[in-house]
Amino acid sequence: ILAHAVPVRAAVSKARRGGRRFGMPRVDHTRRAMGPACRSSLPLCAGCFSLRVMLCLLAAALPWLAAAGKDTHEYKPGESLVVWTDKVGPYNNPQETYKYDALGLCELEEGDNVHVEQADLSIGEALGGHELYSSPRLDIKFGVETERRKVCDMVLSAELAADLAAKIDDNYWYQLFIDDLPIWAFVGEHSKFSFDASRFSRLLQNRNRTVEAPGQEAQSGAPPVPKHLKGKPLPRIFTHRHFVLFRNGNQVIEVDMEPSDPWPVYPGAPLNFTYSAVWYVTNKDFETRTNRYLDPTFFEHKVHWFSIVNSFMLCLFLCAVVAIILMKTLKKDFTRYAASEADELESLDGGDESGWKQVNGDVFRRPDRLAVFTVLYASGVHVACTIFSVLVFSMVNSYYAQRGATATSFVISYLITVLAGGYEGGRVFRMFGGQHWKRTSVYQCLFLPGVAFAGFILINTTAIAYRATMTVPLKTIIVILIMFLALCVPLHTAGTLLGRQAAKSGTFPCRVHHLKRPIPTKHWLFTPVMMVTAGLVPFGCLFIELYFILSAVWSHNKIYYVYGFMFAILLLLCLVIVCVSITCTYVLLNAEDYRWQWQSFLCCSSTSMYVFLYTIHYFFNSTQMSGFLQTVYYLVTSLNLCIGLGLVCGALGFAGASKFVFLIYSNIKAE
Repeated sequence: ILAHAVPVRAAVSKARRGGRRFGMPRVDHTRRAMGPACRSSLPLCAGCFSLRVMLCLLAAALPWLAAAGKDTHEYKPGESLVVWTDKVGPYNNPQETYKYDALGLCELEEGDNVHVEQADLSIGEALGGHELYSSPRLDIKFGVETERRKVCDMVLSAELAADLAAKIDDNYWYQLFIDDLPIWAFVGEHSKFSFDASRFSRLLQNRNRTVEAPGQEAQSGAPPVPKHLKGKPLPRIFTHRHFVLFRNGNQVIEVDMEPSDPWPVYPGAPLNFTYSAVWYVTNKDFETRTNRYLDPTFFEHKVHWFSIVNSFMLCLFLCAVVAIILMKTLKKDFTRYAASEADELESLDGGDESGWKQVNGDVFRRPDRLAVFTVLYASGVHVACTIFSVLVFSMVNSYYAQRGATATSFVISYLITVLAGGYEGGRVFRMFGGQHWKRTSVYQCLFLPGVAFAGFILINTTAIAYRATMTVPLKTIIVILIMFLALCVPLHTAGTLLGRQAAKSGTFPCRVHHLKRPIPTKHWLFTPVMMVTAGLVPFGCLFIELYFILSAVWSHNKIYYVYGFMFAILLLLCLVIVCVSITCTYVLLNAEDYRWQWQSFLCCSSTSMYVFLYTIHYFFNSTQMSGFLQTVYYLVTSLNLCIGLGLVCGALGFAGASKFVFLIYSNIKAE
């Protein structure tokens, strides 16, 4: 019996008790359950207004993102608890989910005094593919034990029996919510042995089946299995649910469920669904009720600690390499380049005309395809700020205990931190003397949404064809579009203007020559080998943590909650990337190749190539996913993740290389 949780948010619109907490229990066998500071003087009406808008929106969004919920989840004795049905799907495919009524059972059929309500969804829930409907036939009252009670009766048709048998064979599970606490359970079980409709079996079924079918008298026993199915193993569906609930005072603390009474699935099989509930008192606090869904033995394993030590040692090694470059090699270079003419004549190596100093007149030359470069760089800065914001809020507010908070906070953070991306894009574009900045600003604003929209179209179209719940409603799409136009576009424009104003007073340490210096011919493997090697080093810092992240994302029974680990790993990753970028830039400039902008960006962004290859390896070796829908979702999501990671690593690499180049060329005597 599974009792897990999924990061979704069941916003209760009409029910009396809503809330914003969730959890994901694991299997319980015992219970079975912003850029640099602007140095400019941009007109105050534009700059201050944009900053005020951003701060106001951030202040308005923080309570929504960080609050655990306004409701106290307090109930009076005998007060009804709403049971919400969510979705069903095969166990091996976590994202291939369908509406609960796809099972074809009678539980959600409306009738006399039976009205099924649909819950309103937040942005995070809609993007997570959740469909929440109340189950009014499951009447559970706070603190009141419920004996075996009828839910509904039905007879399986031939088509429904075949469909239900196929779902049980595929290990379909379903999800319920009670007071925002989730429950997962299998629909049925496989029959390892042939079903025996013997006297003992009939007596056993007679004891469990005391509910009369509508319009029929109580029978002495359930009809026997047809003769042509005797001796054949049949899948069986659970027809009874036993809820075990724990309370502390007037609040619900734990919810478990044990399905039982399996009944074979065949055409004409009578199904009599029942439920019962029992309450216990516990001394656990309400604030810690979601801790039981965590898995500290997995996420706090010594291997996880080893990943941090491994990254730290790698970071120390690279920092030592950079220190050697700066303190020894560059010191000798500065001494030689700063020597007087008489000293050069007396020196035996005074005629050395090779090295990074020789390209001082071209090192700050405008890079090729400047518009494309700034679009990628600005997008990387934007994603980096978004990830940083989400991680900080997650560590402070424990998003794993709040339904849909992570996805919602990511959307809001993305819309707000676009100011940083626009700032850096506008600053770099003007610093290198780019033309048509307005058109480039539009490209910067639309690039990431365009990439995400392309993946969304592929996933959403496939989900619509399969009628899966991951189909994003039109209402959610319109809301996100309005938020994008109302927040993202104005803030990006303001950031671009601030960045251009900041670059207005900036100058390069060396004058750019009118004529390009010829670049010495290098071996054709020089650039590819440098990129492959440079990307492999940061991946070595990241791959252990990547395993834990993928295990949480593509598993049912794991919630990633150690945000501190991720934050530490990402900080070390940033240091490693900067060190790798500086080393690659020095090697490139020493070869008298002044095209360091693209090289620093691509060398560091190549880390995402290794990450994507690792996700493919994880798909085939660590999961049992199958089917076109799940495969498309996995590959498209992994590709978007790697694109975002590549942009972040590339932006960090360029930023580190830029500081390094400005530093060394501001300390030489240019001729």
